[in-house]
Amino acid sequence: MKALDLRGLQQRLEKKTDNIYFLVGSEPFLIDEALLSIKNKVLSTGATDFNYDSFYATDVDTAKVSDVIGTLPMMCPQRLVVFKQTHLLTEKQWEKLHAILESPVDTTVLVMVADKMDKRKKTYKTIIKNAVSVELKKPYDNKMGTWINYIAHKNQLSLSPDAVLFLQQLVGSNLNEIQNELIKLKQFVGEKNNVNSDDVAKVVSRSRVDSVFEFTEALGNNDKVKALTSLANLLDHGQNEVGILVLVNRHLKILSSVLEGRKQGLAPQKLSEKVGVPSFFMKQYLGQARNWNENKINQTITSLYETDKALKSSPVSSHIWLENFVLSVCT
Repeated sequence: MKALDLRGLQQRLEKKTDNIYFLVGSEPFLIDEALLSIKNKVLSTGATDFNYDSFYATDVDTAKVSDVIGTLPMMCPQRLVVFKQTHLLTEKQWEKLHAILESPVDTTVLVMVADKMDKRKKTYKTIIKNAVSVELKKPYDNKMGTWINYIAHKNQLSLSPDAVLFLQQLVGSNLNEIQNELIKLKQFVGEKNNVNSDDVAKVVSRSRVDSVFEFTEALGNNDKVKALTSLANLLDHGQNEVGILVLVNRHLKILSSVLEGRKQGLAPQKLSEKVGVPSFFMKQYLGQARNWNENKINQTITSLYETDKALKSSPVSSHIWLENFVLSVCT
């Protein structure tokens, strides 16, 4: 059976419960959502304390996990066993679970969670044959609006299109961080359900807003001094180096789309819709676009790729590569 995504899993759970699930992915929010969906389906209220066990591969012998899987449930048709970090198991450790993978225990639902899985391993073929596989990949940028609305709905919020775009612009694609911001947003608006971009601006961390936009705006304006200062501020506040390049890459895509839209003669509102940027930011992007052309964007993307490669492979301090990148852009 083809691997499911989160929605596919939820739809399958509406119809039936399987004995073995294999969740693969490194996006914590999606893993938590999948586990919650399974838990709500398998365990009735009040039965959790007696019929739920969670283990980490680094902390337990797989023989113990096997014993717990074979334990009968109490006051509930099935028990639930969650086994996390299974990508760290050796083939020898997997062998202690092989019998259960081949012949699932009817009274237990086993959920195995892994960041990734080596498809060359014999165990992988056994899992694919006997488990419901669920791939929980990090969403692409063009799907983030859907996820923001999904998380907003879970928090009893309805976001305007501008608010969705604004939140994505400020927070990026980390679903857990989006969840945290939307929880704060719900606390801020209280009984109010409909949320606009002004509400988002009042709630999202001011330091997050300033640091992200100062750096990308300085690059867009070819302001070398401000870009270097903003870069230092980002690094001082713990921003991941590769994460900074992701921000820059997204900014370049927006500038490229703005240039294309201008060639087509699009009005600011239409341009905002095409690019996927709130209209109140469009003036800034139009101003920055005057400093760019297609050739410069392509050169910067090449430099971005080289910097990313250097960060991941070179022993030279990461801030030096990032500073060199800024100097190559702001000429």
